[in-house]
Amino acid sequence: MKDKVSDTFFRILKVLALAGAGASISVAVDAQTLVSLYEKARTQDSQFRAAQAALAAAQEKPRQARAGLLPTVNLTANQNQQTGQTAFDSAPFMERNVQSWGWTLQLTHPLLRWGNWIARDQADAQVAAAQAQFAVAQNELALRTVQAYFDVEVAMQSLVVAQTQLDAVSEQLAVAQHGFKVGSGTVTDVHEAQAKQALGTAQRVTAMNDLAVKESELERIIGESPRLAPVRITDLSAARALGPLAEWLRLAASDNATVRAQQATLLEAQHQVRKNTALHAPTLDLTANQAVSYSSGTMVSPSLVANRVHSQQVGLQLTVPLYAGGATRSLVREAVALEEKARQELAVAQRNAASQVRQAYAGVVNGLAQVEALQAAVQASKNAVESNKIGYRIGTRISPDVLSAEQQLYQAERDLNKAQFDAAMQELKLLAAAGKLQESDLQNLQTAITPADAAQP
Repeated sequence: MKDKVSDTFFRILKVLALAGAGASISVAVDAQTLVSLYEKARTQDSQFRAAQAALAAAQEKPRQARAGLLPTVNLTANQNQQTGQTAFDSAPFMERNVQSWGWTLQLTHPLLRWGNWIARDQADAQVAAAQAQFAVAQNELALRTVQAYFDVEVAMQSLVVAQTQLDAVSEQLAVAQHGFKVGSGTVTDVHEAQAKQALGTAQRVTAMNDLAVKESELERIIGESPRLAPVRITDLSAARALGPLAEWLRLAASDNATVRAQQATLLEAQHQVRKNTALHAPTLDLTANQAVSYSSGTMVSPSLVANRVHSQQVGLQLTVPLYAGGATRSLVREAVALEEKARQELAVAQRNAASQVRQAYAGVVNGLAQVEALQAAVQASKNAVESNKIGYRIGTRISPDVLSAEQQLYQAERDLNKAQFDAAMQELKLLAAAGKLQESDLQNLQTAITPADAAQP
């Protein structure tokens, strides 16, 4: 009977191994990598494309501000027809039809407009803020893509763990049922095994649902169904060379993308104060125009005498603001309040950047410690599997013992992979908080990722 159970056990393992190998081969042929997912997300993620559009809109601000320093030319034209009845002295009314037309070409060149010069500097600050906000969007896209990628990988491995656990309890149920039939077991053993099998089935369904949820989140970012193969991280040497925390805090205080955006916003608010204050200053413009007009006569003249006029005019126009109902002072007070608001938001951004650095730095350090502990757990689980296999061959262990040891090994490997993913993710968050996250960092991370089968000893 033992030989029959042994044959059944190894036949099940062989079927599972062949099925897993075939699935991994078919998926690995066209499996997407982390870098390819990020490139896809750059073209498909709506949130990132909105940030690109916002940057493109902000880059038009300097052109608009520069236009305020250049001359403007306008052409106006008109054509009129006036009909009516007129009478002079005691003469009878006469029908009149007077036609006129004309056009004017006018040039206005600002000579002294302080607000326009300040607007140019303000536009540069607006572009700087938009560029920093776009850098924030780039960092967020990279972090969201990597996190979603890692979540799918962990969910795939969790499903494997749930399946091996279900296989183990199913084998235990088969042994319990056989023992009950031959009289070496009790019905209680059968019921306990059935309960474990039902629980294992529920856990497998939960794992499948979690995988579907994680895949849908990644699909939302890249715009298509992901095609991933099981992977693991084999090299965290870059994360181990972190350097001192103080250096990361110094970088975050100046290079963090959100901090740079708030610095530019503060500068823009300061320019707005100057711009509104300049509304009190006089303005001086150079004006030049050329006009041509024609009229066939007038309604108030006894005789219709046509006339043409060609004129040119050059002059200076000075405007001195005297009173605007208090609007200018109100605009200045509003700008000063908004400047203070921007200054406080900059302080918040700097504190948040420092907090993000500390959390990510601690996450990397603690993650590496967890990885080392789980590596020892995986090695111990492998030893347990080998020991149970030897015990099974000599008759001191049964097939459920081997399956349980295998399930424990898969779970330990899943936890190790998750810890490695978390440590790598915290490193990327640390780089983003310090304003140093680049696309090359994702490429470097890609080189440390290998297929799960290839990483097996």
